[in-house]
Parts: sequence; C-alpha cells; structure tokens
Amino acid sequence: MSSNTPENPNSQKSPSYGTPAPSDAPQAYGQQPPAPYGAPPPPYGQQPQFDTPYGAPASDPGKTMGIIALVLPFVGFSLVGLVLGIIAKIKSKKAGFKNTPALIAIIIGSVITIGSIIAIIVAILYFADIANQVSEACGNGAETVTINGQVISCQGVTP
Repeated sequence: MSSNTPENPNSQKSPSYGTPAPSDAPQAYGQQPPAPYGAPPPPYGQQPQFDTPYGAPASDPGKTMGIIALVLPFVGFSLVGLVLGIIAKIKSKKAGFKNTPALIAIIIGSVITIGSIIAIIVAILYFADIANQVSEACGNGAETVTINGQVISCQGVTP
C-alpha cells in the first residue's frame, strides 16, 4: 500500500464495542467541553476551566504576622507586638478570616504595655521619694542617713 492511502477505506474508525462515542460523555454542569488538540489558550485575564471544582485553599494574609505579634511581647517588645497584632487583625478581617493569634497578641501586648507603663511610673515615684528623703535628711546637717535599712553618706549631697 502507498503511504497516502488510509488503512480503512471508509476513513472512519470502527467504534469498539462497549465504549461510548465522545459526544455521549456527560459534562459537568457549567463546564466547557475541553478544547480540541492544538486550540489556542484562553484569552488573557480569563482562567482556564479545570475538571475539578476545587481550587487551592485561600490563605490568611495576616496569619504569620499574627503569630509574630504573639511572640514579641514575651521577648520584650510588647508595644511592637501590639501594633503588629492590630495590623494582622485588620488584614485578616479584610480578607474574611478570623485571626485568633492576632487577637491574643493584641490582648497580651496591651496588658503588658499598660503594666510596663504603670511599673515605670511606680519606679519613678519610688526613686523620687528616696531622693527627697536623702535630701531632707542631709539638709539637716547629718553625715549619714539610714533609709530602708541602707546607710547613705551625705558627702556630695547638696540640699
């Protein structure tokens, strides 16, 4: 035979027994039939149709930042953790996610920040009171002063 003549003189394939014809295959609702071989890709900006209805799961854009914000108050950066927690919570809320680590970071960061501010104020008041006591005691002409069990020399203290 020559190479230009088909083996089947009718130029049709004989269907095999038990297999449905390609046009008889059921299509999923709303899906396009597959493009024939050699067809151009879909236009730019359109997503190709896939056989599976499931896509990749969406990810929370603020989850990692929320976890970092949760760790920062425990290593001494409570104010930074508070700010990052707020930013992570806002990002997650805009994307439609619930970000529990960011919420916990906001709570812990605010409690530690407020506690630190109170501790600093108490320390300033304590040391100011001690300085006032030393100044008053040394102003009376004493050479040493005992405050809270500590003996303090009045040398160099000017009232």
